[in-house]
Amino acid sequence: MVTASSVILAAGCGAGTAPEAAPPSPAPAASPIPPVKNPRDVAAMARRPCELLTSQQATGFGFDLPPQELDGLFGTLDCQWRKTTHEQELVRKVDLSMFTNNPTLEVVYSKDHRGLPFFELTEIAGYPAIVTRTNADIAVCDIDIKAAERQSVTVTYQSEEQALKNNPQQSCEVGKRIAAAVLMNLPPKS
Repeated sequence: MVTASSVILAAGCGAGTAPEAAPPSPAPAASPIPPVKNPRDVAAMARRPCELLTSQQATGFGFDLPPQELDGLFGTLDCQWRKTTHEQELVRKVDLSMFTNNPTLEVVYSKDHRGLPFFELTEIAGYPAIVTRTNADIAVCDIDIKAAERQSVTVTYQSEEQALKNNPQQSCEVGKRIAAAVLMNLPPKS
């Protein structure tokens, strides 16, 4: 014997409208950081950072020799070149840091760095780069260059020279020239 409730229950199982399809998720936004066309091997130099500028390049940029090797982040080494007065007061310096398994540019771009006194997404010697200054009144410029996927070099240039103190933005122009030299000293990635 079939009761009315069984018929209603059976009808409820087979009939009805299909559930609405979930709306398609938006496509991920394209990265503003362009891909690297001719990758350089930062990892090959991670233990030899002071070879990223030749002696001739370093003195051409006005630095004293020899540079100083320092402990870096994530097991890498950093290098610093300085120019000091006879009294050991700083005239200018550049610090080089390398990152061998880190999306540095993407991280810098995604943070709220665009509110800094200076933020520029650019290219240096054909490589994607972000140039920033955290203080409009001080001649310090950070240049992050993507040399390969998840490999980058950071060049931080600082000057105490009066000409750059009067026009601190010029520290980025000097820093970009140093960064271009560093990039050309990185071996091609195979």
